[in-house]
Amino acid sequence: MRLDLNSDVIAAIRRLPAVLAMTLVAAGIIARPAPAIAQNLLRNGDFSQGAGGVPSYWYSQDWIDLPTTRFKWIPPSGGEPGTAVIENQRENAASWNQSVRLDPGWYYVGAEVRASCEGETRLLYGALVTLDDLGIVSDDLKPSEDWQNLAFYVEVGSGGAQVQVGLRLACFGGYRKGLAQFRSASVVKVDSPPPGGKQFNLDESRSHFGGGQWSLLLLLVPLMIAVAGWRILPRKI
Repeated sequence: MRLDLNSDVIAAIRRLPAVLAMTLVAAGIIARPAPAIAQNLLRNGDFSQGAGGVPSYWYSQDWIDLPTTRFKWIPPSGGEPGTAVIENQRENAASWNQSVRLDPGWYYVGAEVRASCEGETRLLYGALVTLDDLGIVSDDLKPSEDWQNLAFYVEVGSGGAQVQVGLRLACFGGYRKGLAQFRSASVVKVDSPPPGGKQFNLDESRSHFGGGQWSLLLLLVPLMIAVAGWRILPRKI
């Protein structure tokens, strides 16, 4: 018995392998897992959680225990992320801190920041991201009302390390009032720092500074010099 097939049916049969192959390729693309998102090693780095005016997993610290230094947490609201705040009515170094365990390798450490210091004039200045007592510190803020990203990259040696990430308010040189706001803080492991990124080696910094609160004064010297320059040539904002 002979089966007659018209040309359209024959053409359709011939196309079946190609259609099947395209279907399998498409299925493979759909099934492919999404690229991994870098993990933020800070707990509650987005300041979305907290209670009693304190962000969860963070602790406050100041150079001198003064009632004029206030720490507070502003929960997320109206589409804006949560914020950790430090406010001084007298000169005092103060920070929000969190302890983090780092394995060997390179890390990005940063946060979005804005700040102001007030004396005879008002400066949009005076906040830093640091690894406490290790001389590892971000660049200074540029005078602006806008949020700015302050960050650096740090290399951890073969033994790994426990470090203290600090979000710090630091107004000096007669600017007794200060306000610093921090949000979107993160510590993320990276393959390597980008060209031009501020870089530190943790083992070298620890060997050089040796820890202790005295090293805080050393890492804040550049900020104090910069503020002194602003006093010589004051800019009213």
